[in-house]
Amino acid sequence: MTIRILGVDPGKTTGLALIEVENKRMKLLETRASKDSLALDWLELLQAADLLAVESFQLRPNEARTGTFDWSNMIAPQVIGSIQTLAKMNGKEVVMQSPSTKPMGYAWSGQKYVAKKKGMHQQDALAHATYYAVKQLKALPAFA
Repeated sequence: MTIRILGVDPGKTTGLALIEVENKRMKLLETRASKDSLALDWLELLQAADLLAVESFQLRPNEARTGTFDWSNMIAPQVIGSIQTLAKMNGKEVVMQSPSTKPMGYAWSGQKYVAKKKGMHQQDALAHATYYAVKQLKALPAFA
């Protein structure tokens, strides 16, 4: 059985990674970045996937108290809402993942994780897709 997973790192720049798992082997099909908060410019990736592994967003009290999000448009939650709506309309499952799964996802996908490094949206998306594939589908770590 073949399963396609779309990893999503939502934000002002959303990272996307579509992988395929067959016979416990992962194959990278595509990565890209998008600035479309409605997720319409990558709808075909969502439609090609069986499920979406999406990084969750939670406003942490210590960040909120420092004013980090004062006057913020909160783009990540908007992107997540768009994803959930489009997924529902297309009959796709959405699995939310904590950002804390990224280091393991990086390791399993053969990438080097650097904490707090900016601009790693596509790599983060691949880490989320890989984490789901290995943890839930028992896929072999790293790509063939």
